[in-house]
Amino acid sequence: MEIGIAFIVLAGFVLINIIYYFFLARVGFYKSSLNNTSQDAVSVIVCSKNEQENLKTLVPLLLQQTHHNFEIILINDASIDDTLEVIEHFQDLDARVKKVDVVNNESFWGNKKYALTLGIKKAINENLIFIDADCKPASNNWLKTMASGFTNHKSIVLGYGGYEKKKVFNS
Repeated sequence: MEIGIAFIVLAGFVLINIIYYFFLARVGFYKSSLNNTSQDAVSVIVCSKNEQENLKTLVPLLLQQTHHNFEIILINDASIDDTLEVIEHFQDLDARVKKVDVVNNESFWGNKKYALTLGIKKAINENLIFIDADCKPASNNWLKTMASGFTNHKSIVLGYGGYEKKKVFNS
């Protein structure tokens, strides 16, 4: 009789795996194609606090994107380095770059959410894409790929920030 129970449990697990594979895996591993190839306007929002060097790398990569209908909102979150000067340099260089300068406010001291809120208010486009200053787009098509996810039925698109492989001495 114990063999019968073990067989039923095993058959149940197999059945669950088959159901998962054929029905649920399609949803879990669905990768959107670039069907929405329109150049819908997007606002790229970058919040930076003491990120002058990272902005010097990131902003040129954003300006080289193949998606042409976008603006870049660069937020200086009360930096004490030359982040504001770097932002102003890029603002003078390209009209797509907009500056938000967050000054110290006791009510919101050290609060990135407050800085992001000000950046969102500055954005003129409905679709917003957020990237940190210490990240890099994977390619010149990164923005087009992210923007293609926005449709009438999808208002949130998620991406991930992969790690860059570097050779280091101890690994």
